[in-house]
Order: sequence, then structure tokens, then C-alpha cells
Amino acid sequence: MPQVEVIKSAFLHGGDFKMSNLPKVAIICANYNYSDYIVAAMESIVNQTYQGELRLYVVDDGSSDDSWEKIQNFNNNKFVNHDKIEVEILKIENSGASVARNVAIRMCWDWADIIGVLDADDAYYPEKVEKLVAKLVAHDEVGVAYADYHNVFPSYTKREFKKSYDRGLLQRECIVHSNSLIKKKYLEQVINSSGEIYNSKLHGPASQPFIGCTEDYDLWLRLSRVCLFTHVPECLGLANQHGRNQSMKMTQAIFKENAKIIGGDNE
Repeated sequence: MPQVEVIKSAFLHGGDFKMSNLPKVAIICANYNYSDYIVAAMESIVNQTYQGELRLYVVDDGSSDDSWEKIQNFNNNKFVNHDKIEVEILKIENSGASVARNVAIRMCWDWADIIGVLDADDAYYPEKVEKLVAKLVAHDEVGVAYADYHNVFPSYTKREFKKSYDRGLLQRECIVHSNSLIKKKYLEQVINSSGEIYNSKLHGPASQPFIGCTEDYDLWLRLSRVCLFTHVPECLGLANQHGRNQSMKMTQAIFKENAKIIGGDNE
């Protein structure tokens, strides 16, 4: 993975962890200038009903707003379940979502069995981890679990119905939501030649010209070669549609450039 300059790091708190035979789940969250949403995103993980060990890893990708202050102050806010899980936070220079996610993965790698992704402007509903983990542990060959979610617009909310998994369909369109849970043993099999899980060539620093945001799709295609996916047809989270979403910047020309890279490197 590319080297990044670490600016600040801290453990916020440690909870009274429950011991069980359930897998250890790490949720990673990369944030850049989502001050309005990051606290709700973090709180949504604290409020999970999952009975196994759960940790949250937040990497701030060099935000220029007050995100980092809010992340640091998270432990001082009056959240009822605040002592439930351990949260580790880190701030790096602006390097892009792919690099920030890779840093978060590296932070939790030696501990986690399953790694979940949370976009900083989104949130999990309380039963999401519990329900997706149940699907993952039911079948060894299943490596990715994803669900439906609510798109929250300023004046209305709309359910996003994700399609059931089909590898052929995945090769034609991105049917998997970015906020999925993935078994680490399958992630290990798709590390690219640069040592990355998320390809940094597909999502660069937000402070620089936009090069795309297809790193999730690239990862799903690589994972589809080594494991099965499962879809849970329930709304288990929300995605805020606020006009600054990276996906809204995508153009056909950018996608064509990304397509030269997407899904490669692990044939």
C-alpha cells in the first residue's frame, strides 16, 4: 500500500467486550469533509445489536472542515451506548478514499475476521451487522454480504432495491452496495500487485482533480473470482444524497478510463 503521512492517531475508548464464538467484526470508515454526517455514522456502529466483538476504525483523509474535531470529541458526547465498542481514529494527509480505506484495513487486519465498510455520510441501521454476519457464517463459500438501503434526499426518502447476486450481472453493472461486509480471508486473496485492497488509481484525493470513484466495483469484480456474494433484501442502512456525493461526479469519459483498470490484476 502507498505510504501516507500520519498526522494524529488515538484510541477513543474501550468497551466491556462480550466473549462469544461469533466472528470479530471491524467497521472501517474513511471521512473527508463530511462534518455534517460523521458523528451519526459513528453512532450507528455504536448502536449495533451484534453480540460478537465489534470495533470501529475511522480514518480522516485530511479534512479541511471540522470533521476531525468532531471525531475526536465523539467520546465526550452523550451517547447511551458509548462504552460498547472500541473506536480507533487516525488522521492522514489527503490521499483519497482508496488509500484511507486501505489504511483503516491495515489498522484492523490482525484482529478482524470480517471487515465492513461504512461511508462517512451514510449510516447502518441497528441490526445490519447482526443480520449480514449471520449470512456470512452460514456458508463458508460466501464472502460478501450486502443489503438494500434508504436513499435520503433533502425532501424525501426512497428505498434502493439492490439486485440479487449474479456474477454475470455484476460484470455488466455494479449491483453491490459499497457498505457491505466482507470476510478477511477472501480480501487476502485479492490484494493487488501494489499491495492494495482498494485500488488508489480509481479514487484519488478529493483535494485534486476527480479521477473517478469505481474502487468498490473493482473490488467486487476481483472478489467474485474467489467467493460468492449474498444479498439480504431488507433496508439495513441509509445513504445521504446531499449533492456532494462522489458518484455524482462520474462521467462516461471518466468511467472509460477507469474501465482500463477495473477488475484487473488478479486474473
